Amino acid sequence: MIASRRAAFASVLVAIALGTSVAAHVGSPDVFLDGQAGPYRVLVTVRPPQVIPGVTDVEIRTTASDVRDVRVVPLPLAGAGARFAPVPDVAARSPDDSQLFTAHLWMMTAGAWQVRLSIDGDRGRGDLSIPVPTLPKSTLGMGRALGVLLFLCMLVLGVGFVSIVSAMAREARLGPGEAAGPAGRRRGRIAGALAAAVVVFVVMLGNLWWTAEASNYGRYVYKPLEATVSVAESDARLTLALRDPGWILSRRIDDFILDHDHLMHLFIVTPALDRLWHLHPNETGTGTFAERLPDMPAGRYELFADLVHQTGLSETVTAEIDMSAVRGTPLAGDDSQGPTTTDTRIVWVHDAQPLTTRRLTMFTFRVEDQTGRPATDLELYMGMPGHAIFIRRDRRVFAHVHPGGSAPMAALEIGRRSLPASDSPPVHAHHVEGLPSTVTFPYGFPEPGDYRIFVQIKRAGRIETAVFDAHVA
Repeated sequence: MIASRRAAFASVLVAIALGTSVAAHVGSPDVFLDGQAGPYRVLVTVRPPQVIPGVTDVEIRTTASDVRDVRVVPLPLAGAGARFAPVPDVAARSPDDSQLFTAHLWMMTAGAWQVRLSIDGDRGRGDLSIPVPTLPKSTLGMGRALGVLLFLCMLVLGVGFVSIVSAMAREARLGPGEAAGPAGRRRGRIAGALAAAVVVFVVMLGNLWWTAEASNYGRYVYKPLEATVSVAESDARLTLALRDPGWILSRRIDDFILDHDHLMHLFIVTPALDRLWHLHPNETGTGTFAERLPDMPAGRYELFADLVHQTGLSETVTAEIDMSAVRGTPLAGDDSQGPTTTDTRIVWVHDAQPLTTRRLTMFTFRVEDQTGRPATDLELYMGMPGHAIFIRRDRRVFAHVHPGGSAPMAALEIGRRSLPASDSPPVHAHHVEGLPSTVTFPYGFPEPGDYRIFVQIKRAGRIETAVFDAHVA
């Protein structure tokens, strides 16, 4: 009995990536940002395309009415391409809302890109970079109606070509009003057969070309990093080994950079989403991370690991694991679990308006002390006033969001450094005095369904986690 338990615990299971990961999200491709372009505060929504090259939709809402002009341009997030910007497009002002601007931009290659805003108004000019991962997520199929139309066109062209060649061979030598004889008709049949063979050959060649192109693009479609997870019996150490299944040649697994002071943010949840652990494994080798677990009951768990490459491209690795009960070590540093049960109370401040999909919503939470008054002792948690994790009940949607939005702070900092004559302070600020008792997160649900929201703040040196449920129509 003891030996079997040890064997089951020691090898705990192999985890394989689930579905498509997009940015630091799973199933949540849109980018939301609450940012500052010089003196102007803007709320930005960027909707990347499903295929690359493709068109990205951008919505910019200004919080002030003195903005005259908004210009946008797509650029690589870093490198020479980020320093030499082409002529930007002018965003169109909405006729119904003078503070809403929209634009549509072409993204040409896969990888880490940015949408750069330039805003002019009564208070001067301001620039802002929004990191956008351009990840081709699928191959678009041809619509049935278009396929039928193209087939009919091909049939008409093929029959027409055969008829023309046959008529030329049969009647080219005839005088006016002269009918084709047996020899002419025979030449016409032979020429028509040869023309039909040419048509069949061309169609087959075209089909081979089409299949080859589709296969090449299929390899270009984004493939998330995969992970193998195990837990050692001796010290309850979780090891997560990454593997690249093969995507673009520029992706590596040895170029991760710090985001909120950590290379990896690992979120472990139960299938019922009643528990969450927010851990930060250390890199022990190329593509390998390890962390000693806290006490955890036996059961099935799902893992979401956020990483940012040196290019600014962020990925979320997903995995599953079955394990026996763990007798681990107490949480320390930035590691946390939830929900917590203390005197701190976190209240979701919202109206009765129903939540809907694909709409930027500001999620505001108020932190209260044991007397019900606004808390006055909030601290930054990993450089941020708070962290929010949005997870759909079926775990097909996962998003790690900050008060600045859904883009990782490391990617935002790379984009900030690419701005012309940038003199703005670094995005990752560690020292803020007098934090307010409320924290707000900009986010938009990608799909309808039931969601669970984990909100994490730090108060008087203790990390607090609250849980909220949301239904999205």
